[in-house]
Amino acid sequence: MRVPIEWLKEYVHVAASPEELAHRLTMAGLEVEAIEQDGGEPVLNVKVTPNRGDCLSMVGVAREVAAIYNQPLHHPMPSARTSEPGEAARVAKVEILDEDLCPRYAARVVRNVRIAPSPDWMQRRLLAAGMRPINNVVDVTNYVMLELGQPLHAFDLDLLPNGHIVVRRAKPGEKIVTLDGIERDLQTDMLTICDATHPVAIAGVMGGSETEVTPSTRNVLLESAHFNPTSIRRTSQRLQLSTEASYRFERVVDPGGVVAALDRACELLAQIGAGEPISGVVDVYPHPVSERTVTLRPERCNLLLGLNLDAQTMVDCLRRLQLDTELRDGVIHVTVPTFRSDLNIEEDLAEEVGRVYGYENIPERLPFGHTHRGSDSPNTRLVRPLQEAFVRAGLVEVHTHTLRAPGPLDDPNRVAVRVRNAASEELSTLRNSLIPSLMDVVVHNLARRQTEIFLFEVGAVFAQLSDGEYEEKLKAGFAITGSAFPPGWDARYPAADFFTAKGVVQVLLETAGVAEAEYAPLADPRFHPGRSARVLAGGREVGIFGELHPDVLERLDITRRAVLAGEFDVETLWSLATRRVRYVPLPKYPAVLRDLAVLASEEVPYQRIEQTVKQAGGALLESVKLFDVYRGERIPEGTRSLALSLTFRSPERTLTDEEVDGVVAHIVRALEEIGARLRT
Repeated sequence: MRVPIEWLKEYVHVAASPEELAHRLTMAGLEVEAIEQDGGEPVLNVKVTPNRGDCLSMVGVAREVAAIYNQPLHHPMPSARTSEPGEAARVAKVEILDEDLCPRYAARVVRNVRIAPSPDWMQRRLLAAGMRPINNVVDVTNYVMLELGQPLHAFDLDLLPNGHIVVRRAKPGEKIVTLDGIERDLQTDMLTICDATHPVAIAGVMGGSETEVTPSTRNVLLESAHFNPTSIRRTSQRLQLSTEASYRFERVVDPGGVVAALDRACELLAQIGAGEPISGVVDVYPHPVSERTVTLRPERCNLLLGLNLDAQTMVDCLRRLQLDTELRDGVIHVTVPTFRSDLNIEEDLAEEVGRVYGYENIPERLPFGHTHRGSDSPNTRLVRPLQEAFVRAGLVEVHTHTLRAPGPLDDPNRVAVRVRNAASEELSTLRNSLIPSLMDVVVHNLARRQTEIFLFEVGAVFAQLSDGEYEEKLKAGFAITGSAFPPGWDARYPAADFFTAKGVVQVLLETAGVAEAEYAPLADPRFHPGRSARVLAGGREVGIFGELHPDVLERLDITRRAVLAGEFDVETLWSLATRRVRYVPLPKYPAVLRDLAVLASEEVPYQRIEQTVKQAGGALLESVKLFDVYRGERIPEGTRSLALSLTFRSPERTLTDEEVDGVVAHIVRALEEIGARLRT
């Protein structure tokens, strides 16, 4: 906001230089971004935070200056205050149909209007404040808005049938041509100012051209209102129409100053000879906003600010801000005026004391209190080990956006959450799976000739449940394509396949402490039906992984390469953990190795064979590793040969060949029970 210092001094007498004034305002929380010149006169460019709508006026800034310098505030109160309907009620009528969006609407009438340029002094001030003079009536409404912070609007009364104003939401299909000459489509949640039949203004944003003040205007209805700030902000954004009025209404305009602004405008119109205000005001205020009381404990204030002020000093600081303050029984009671909507709790008052006393006067002190041992949050304790597991497996972490467009990689079993008022179709839903986001990164990298891609992400996914509620889950996902090792002069490594992905999954399961997992067929249209799997632990599904379906990859313009992806539920993983990392000393005794070649039907999964071997091997069997799979000559059709390397060891003694041979024989018998036999 531009604040001409010459205009400011009309309300508070201060002899400080522009530089000092700018510094003091900034230190008090009202940042002055620049000191500019307008016709040789200094103008402060003030940045007003969204919670301080009261400072979007000359009087509001003057109130801050008066508090800083402990000077009286000369408020431009109109000499005559209007409260009765009077003659205005006979020529104008106001009806509010949507009180939630318009708690108060007031109107006054000015007759015998003579449209002409406004006085030079008014034009100079408007220009210095950044507004273009138009004519005396419009200039007065803008002048009062800049002075008091209350936007006003002038209607040509003769163009309003019976002087009837209706404040309501727009009806379906309604349009309006605004003062800038543009026809705008109105939505049903937008608040409008209407005559008896149709809109004549967009409430709090801009008036309509149909009732604008022109050189032929003879009678004017002045509008002053209080609108719901959220409604005005939403309307302004949807119409892409921001005005000085909407900027103020969005930041809360004082509901208690509605009629005073009308009186001030009428006083100025009469003063410059622009018209003759008639008596009375039409003020529709069904639920008046009352002043509220907020208390402040001096000891709490000192604790928050790091000061040691007495209660009376705090009272003086608050009174300098035009706050009605009283000290009773050691507690400060503050009656908050309606123009300070930002003061609601004790901490707000403590901040006001600090601002007026001066932040620069608060001494520098070291923090005090007891320190506590820090620890990871529950969420971090779940996520960090999985992140480390992926890194050990050779993957790189990425962070992707939770908003995206619907696509073929969305989880078909989870209903995506649509975003209301989405900025674009690309950001219209909350992701219900990590796989689409990871594939965005894969596609991006492939387009830039990065062919070895090993990525993971741990993040939230969302879904809408059948009862209409929403669900958020933490998932761990990965996507890989290409070779884990770049080709060298002496070797070319194979591209990642299903078993590469399974290796990543096994590292993840081991880290989470899931001792036993099963792999079952997966029916998911995103994945290749013969190269994908569900991962089960304790009878519950913890995740899925596999090669993405060629048709899906083709839609992403990925050809001639396999892409593997997977996704796991983090909380389910940890809830099923049955194994924790424990220290095991290095073995003292040597291992005994045995190799077995086992013939088994293709219908018998390797996982069952491995589980059978481990159960039969007992405590002496340290590990089982599959090192070869053979199909072909001298192998019956429908079977394959599995070469297993078995490691036996005892923590107490050196094993003998006879002991190991006995265990191997027991393993062979167990394999025969499931239809597998030794290859001879």
